[in-house]
Amino acid sequence: MAPRRSPGLAAAAALLLLLAALPGIRSFSELFFVKEPQDVTVARKQAVVLDCLARGEVPISITWLRNGVKVSESEQMHSLSNGSLYIRQLESGKPGERLDEGVYQCLALNKHGAVLSQKAHLTFATGRIY
Repeated sequence: MAPRRSPGLAAAAALLLLLAALPGIRSFSELFFVKEPQDVTVARKQAVVLDCLARGEVPISITWLRNGVKVSESEQMHSLSNGSLYIRQLESGKPGERLDEGVYQCLALNKHGAVLSQKAHLTFATGRIY
């Protein structure tokens, strides 16, 4: 007995082929993360890279957030060409104040929409890191 084919599956395949032939339809890909930032604990004055790599239809723009607010890029903190965030030297303020510590997320956008990464907690080590 030959396997049965689903009429719904055949119709869906035919629709995809038809849509692919139309002008302006180039891709059916979604925007998604290949690499997301992870929690990290680092020593004060140490550099750190938070990863963010998204895939989908280009162009894709990456924006970084710290505690829900857009990160202002500077010589101290900036996005790398792959979308990751580089923090040259973690800063703390007054005793007990930790300026760069917080919850980081990357936001990837393209013409089809946006995706927000998982939360990554950046914390200062309280003792020595070996």
